[in-house]
Amino acid sequence: MPESHAAAGSGNPVVPPAAIELLEELMAEISTATSLTAMVLCALAGVRRLGLVLLVHALEQRDLAFRKHRAAVDCPDCHIAMQRSPNLRRVRRYTLLGRLIYWRCGYWCVSCGLRLFPLDRQLGLARNLRGHSAEFASKLVLLCTIVPFGKGCELFSSFCGFAVSTHLARALTFTIGTRLFEAEMERARTLWEQRETNPALFEPVPAKLRTMERHERVYVMTDDSKIGLQEGQRGRNAPKLKTLRKILQQERLKRVRKAKRAKPGPEPAEQIESIKEDGLDDESWRNIRGLLIFREADLAQSSPHRREILKRRVIGHVGTKEEWLQLVHMAFHEEGVYTAREVVVIADGGSGIWEMIEELLPATPSRPVVEILDWYHAASHLWAVGRVLKGCKTPAQKQRCIAWVSTLLDNLASGQVANVLQRLRKLKNLRGDAQDTVRKCIKYFDSHRARMRYAWYRKNKMLIGSGAMESIHAWVFQPRCRLPGMRWSKAGANAILRLRCSWASGRWDEDFASAADAVKQTPRQIKAAA
Repeated sequence: MPESHAAAGSGNPVVPPAAIELLEELMAEISTATSLTAMVLCALAGVRRLGLVLLVHALEQRDLAFRKHRAAVDCPDCHIAMQRSPNLRRVRRYTLLGRLIYWRCGYWCVSCGLRLFPLDRQLGLARNLRGHSAEFASKLVLLCTIVPFGKGCELFSSFCGFAVSTHLARALTFTIGTRLFEAEMERARTLWEQRETNPALFEPVPAKLRTMERHERVYVMTDDSKIGLQEGQRGRNAPKLKTLRKILQQERLKRVRKAKRAKPGPEPAEQIESIKEDGLDDESWRNIRGLLIFREADLAQSSPHRREILKRRVIGHVGTKEEWLQLVHMAFHEEGVYTAREVVVIADGGSGIWEMIEELLPATPSRPVVEILDWYHAASHLWAVGRVLKGCKTPAQKQRCIAWVSTLLDNLASGQVANVLQRLRKLKNLRGDAQDTVRKCIKYFDSHRARMRYAWYRKNKMLIGSGAMESIHAWVFQPRCRLPGMRWSKAGANAILRLRCSWASGRWDEDFASAADAVKQTPRQIKAAA
């Protein structure tokens, strides 16, 4: 393509003739439109075309200094003058205005062979975005984070007026998500190592706490849900699920036999536990571990009996227990949980959850930790007992069940857990399912008796339910990760979960900007970007 004949003077910028012609055509089209909607749509399409013409002209004017050697370009490695390539190179970039096509000149170093395009360096193009504009990539990735890739591209085309391939959308989404996940895991590992070398960073001495700005009350909720995983090839030509199950079962048997034969090292039970964490015991489903952190000050009264969380921190992860501990530790540090004046932990009866809280968040004189068993999980055990004892099929059975359970729920709400356990233990002549259900309920209440002081919690105006955490799984994790027939690789699941958590936490803009520049650019990385 020949070089532009427009002079790059120091006066006012010259409007290209093509823009003037396009503007006249646009005015004529708007004038002939019959409705306001038609006029607006015509104007939007014309503005996009006009914007692209102006951008191409401005970029060519900026590149003239390099085409005519008005600006010296030195090799960043050899620090000698680089030679200009005789031919111009055409490049295609996506912006919110559409696909931008322009020409720019390249330079090469005769000493080391490095090749770069000075105009690209001036424009600050991010390698993680494949050279496309940041505002375009941010909107596209956000849509594909909220909905599947195909639907996200359809919505983007509807909003912006031009089509984008699902291949590009998938590549940008996974690149940004992977960069965010890798940066988060690196930060979590660093903080985990400092937990041993610098414990005062997370548990300051009382004298320092008195000078710090601390949160009054912080809520921590955690729970798990499921996601479909399938490593390796997926899609039309992927091996059938039965074949994958057979392969994974054989791998599991090999590892179990190896664990039994091994003399030094962990016991076979620990080896088997590591197999479970790696996912070889369950070929298709793994846990999404979820964490929700918010402050009492972030709760707003939306109705007489309902409060809404205005600001939250959400973390979701698929991986090993060690990785999860590191991520939770990082979130506690960054959200000020360790230095809060009071921490309220609400969760279900999973033993692993309370073991994690005991390890990472022990109570201290300056930071009491209140552990609360989720009210609805506790009530569900009583309802299960009521159904097996009184029945739930006929209206009369339902009435008897409601009356029997309501009395126990009243005792439970008033903090009389001992009365509830006494009534359950007095049940006699139980067999089969009824006996197992009652025994399970008694064991559950005995294990969490200290976390069931619901009257005291209400008196101190604390939440007693983990519905906010359940809703995180319902509107953050599951709508994108557990659609019918959907299977993920572990890396892909963590990438999309990290994006969903950033969106749900209200940190999208800053997280996207950091991921776009996650890899520090060098001239070699940006060379020949096209």
